[in-house]
Amino acid sequence: MVLIPFDPADVRFEIEDRWKWWDSMRGWLAERGYALYDYLPEGDGYRTYAHWKPSRPCPGPVDFPYPYMGSDDDPTGYGNDYGEGRVVFAQDNEGRHLAVKLLKGGSEEVKILKFLKDEPCLRDLESFPYVLPVLDLLPCEDHFFAIMPRWGDISFTPWFPTLYHAALHMRCLLKALTFLHRCRIFHRDVAHRNILVNRLTGFRDLDSTYLMQFELEEEGKLKYVLFDFDRAIMLDEETYGQSPMLPIHVVDRGFYAPPYERLLGYPDFDPFKYDVACLGIYFDETFGDYIPDAPLFAPLIDGMVTADIEKRFSAAQALAFMDSILGNISQTIPSFKQSPIWLGNYYDRDRWKDLPEDFVSTWASYRDNSFSGMIKFQMWFLHRGRMLAWYVLYGCRSAHRAVSGIFKSIFRFIFSMFII
Repeated sequence: MVLIPFDPADVRFEIEDRWKWWDSMRGWLAERGYALYDYLPEGDGYRTYAHWKPSRPCPGPVDFPYPYMGSDDDPTGYGNDYGEGRVVFAQDNEGRHLAVKLLKGGSEEVKILKFLKDEPCLRDLESFPYVLPVLDLLPCEDHFFAIMPRWGDISFTPWFPTLYHAALHMRCLLKALTFLHRCRIFHRDVAHRNILVNRLTGFRDLDSTYLMQFELEEEGKLKYVLFDFDRAIMLDEETYGQSPMLPIHVVDRGFYAPPYERLLGYPDFDPFKYDVACLGIYFDETFGDYIPDAPLFAPLIDGMVTADIEKRFSAAQALAFMDSILGNISQTIPSFKQSPIWLGNYYDRDRWKDLPEDFVSTWASYRDNSFSGMIKFQMWFLHRGRMLAWYVLYGCRSAHRAVSGIFKSIFRFIFSMFII
């Protein structure tokens, strides 16, 4: 009997067929100590579409790495929770909530998750590096089931009770990225959709969810992680060299404004600096409106997103900068709600506008001055020509690099002749 008759990475499928297949795996997983949520194809109560619901009683308080619970309903899973049919939710023998992800054997994601599973610090609360722990990897034919604690997703709407709590959230993610880069893992998809928090709710209204979030934040109990390594690459030094550079087509343009090197058609890029820029863009989108109350966010974000790649922070440098300013971040409530919320792109925001002159002068060396007249022209050209303009920029940069390479080779040849 073929247990897994499809490629889990294939996005061309009927979701109901996937749900039925997962339901058929219930016995196989139960034998290994994992009980899938019950599949309810007709929906029930206030839900009128298919979803999954815990099959066992929800436990009381549990220890890390399992999520904090608190709800007026079971933590039902539905909608986008399921990663295109590759992820379902389950419980272990103690009723603790889990996520189960199907992975194709030999994939880069399996390689990375095996590495992370063997990392002892991922099970140690004191040295926790803010990457979602892998509890188990179950082999099945030429596939694997990755077992992870089920944590909750985050919202784009800021919810932090004080500026200091917002800074702690940013620090969590900087720790995560620093850890990944030390392991030479290029995440490749750092964005709000790939950030989880260790709380799980079943509230039917956002107000109750945010209230729980605020209370846990104020008690210092919440942690945030990066997860989802289906696009990640482990850049081992033997294959990729000490300072890897990858062709720009390795990353998508995405549905939002990507870092400058992808936006402006650079032929290749530093993958670790690219991850930093993506995280900086998330910080700008989520916390840019906090800057009038927390001016020190301006040099941090500028240093992470700048088009000057040499000047851009590494993950470790951004974390060190955050550690150095954390004590100066106010415990006050942000006042951004009293002013219009920024809806533009990160490259359009002047993060230093209206900040005190003495502050701007003190931190001037961190200010991003890379948005030169030439880059402004390229951005104008891109907005006018869209995809065609991007290919023109990419072609010009590639041709310039090729010609420069030829001249450098000729110069080195002539130089070597004179040396001889």
